[in-house]
Amino acid sequence: MENRRRVTEEDLRITEKLIAESYGNVKQSVIQVPSRASRSFVQTIRDHPFAAAGAAVAGGIIVYGIIKLLTSRASGQESGGRSLTGRNYETRPPDITHQILSMMIPVVAPYITGYIQNYIARMMSGKRD
Repeated sequence: MENRRRVTEEDLRITEKLIAESYGNVKQSVIQVPSRASRSFVQTIRDHPFAAAGAAVAGGIIVYGIIKLLTSRASGQESGGRSLTGRNYETRPPDITHQILSMMIPVVAPYITGYIQNYIARMMSGKRD
């Protein structure tokens, strides 16, 4: 059996102090997480304002297109269960949303993929803003 030193009251006070400091540091880190994340986001927008605006516009158009597509499918059913889209497909004019998306995606896609590649590269290299 090893000869161990007895734990004193001073040892307990030091341990309690270290635990309290550690808890305070963890609490402070948790509080700072949203501000650090938003700071990174805001900095990216400041560095690349046109790309951010283009990505926001493209994202909005895509979300609008998806919502419109989902709502048109839900309301496109007759009471008999037959789809109206099959019969009236040739008579409808082309959807403006799809035309805009088909023009915007080739323009915006390189910026979005470049941003994602840079973000993943920074994550993998361990850099922090």
